[in-house]
Amino acid sequence: MKQSFNAFLSLALSSIIMMGCSNDGNKKTKNAASEIDEVSITQIIEDLENVPTPTSIDLMKMVNSLGVSYVFDATNSLANQENYLSTKQKALNLGVYAADLSYEVAYQRKAETEEYLKCILEMASDLNISIDASQISDKFQNNINNVEELTTVVKDLFKDSQYILNQTSQTETALLFLIGSWVESAYICITASDLASNNMEFIKVAVSHFEYSSTILKYLDGRKDNSDFTEFYETLNNLQTPIESLKADMNNSEKFEAVASIIKSMRNAIV
Repeated sequence: MKQSFNAFLSLALSSIIMMGCSNDGNKKTKNAASEIDEVSITQIIEDLENVPTPTSIDLMKMVNSLGVSYVFDATNSLANQENYLSTKQKALNLGVYAADLSYEVAYQRKAETEEYLKCILEMASDLNISIDASQISDKFQNNINNVEELTTVVKDLFKDSQYILNQTSQTETALLFLIGSWVESAYICITASDLASNNMEFIKVAVSHFEYSSTILKYLDGRKDNSDFTEFYETLNNLQTPIESLKADMNNSEKFEAVASIIKSMRNAIV
């Protein structure tokens, strides 16, 4: 199961990388774009596993473990699924719904978990991510009362999707998926912050997630002139200074709101 999950996450991550990237992660390159293309899939997966990552259910479990209550309107409405018609919209919101699924699983919201899973499987099919929907659904049903096992199933699902995207050369689709996941996870943290005021551990977790935007920015550098990514590149670039300022003064609510405002705008533009 772990190998299967690694395949899905590979897909989402590998899609960020060009097909034919080098397995030598230590190779020096002259520009950011070629550097990204030459980073091995294994290195990127390890990178994401060591950070509260956009699509990681571990981030949501961490938020739950800190005693932050579930927020009913934090996730993207499933009714919006029918509004996503282009590949770009579907890829971004597959990432959004992946983060939402992680949130529902972490808080053991069984009915919502089933609905978000159904949505994700449908959208994955639309994007030619040929995962075994019946097998995934069975695994969810068999583990619906076991959050730890369900967490593993979710991780395997994402890694399998990532791998498939890589194998089919859908690099840009995977990158859009990653952006959507990061934005939605950040938005959920921001929405939950009202219930976690004065919880410094929560703020640290949120800021750590916000900081991951610099890694996504690196992935976007070689595609900043691509119309699908230009605005994301500019926004994430503008986000770095407010994040660093917040990191230096985490008790400052105005600095938190400065970051939150930009992320909310990004989220509104996606969903």
